[in-house]
Amino acid sequence: MPDEIRSEHWRMYVGGELVGLLHTVIPDQPWITCTFEPLEGWKGVRPLFDVQNQAAKERFPADKVWATKEIRDRGVELRPPESGAGPVIEPFMIYVDGDRARFRL
Repeated sequence: MPDEIRSEHWRMYVGGELVGLLHTVIPDQPWITCTFEPLEGWKGVRPLFDVQNQAAKERFPADKVWATKEIRDRGVELRPPESGAGPVIEPFMIYVDGDRARFRL
């Protein structure tokens, strides 16, 4: 497993706002599968992730790909639970669906 994903859990930020906690379930490259625990900030970004999930299920139709771009443009960071406990990860792609999440570096 790459050094940057050795942490077993992260605080997930979107656009600088804390939205949830991720806990590693399966570190299977290229995707890391986690459980997801939403926090108060999740309410503001959940609709974007819902549209992105629907787009993936429908093989990314043109009218739904904007959600993936919006998530990327806002910026997602996965930070270790304690300052200095590891690097900040900026995943290439991240999906959150219910209490599950998965991301790629």
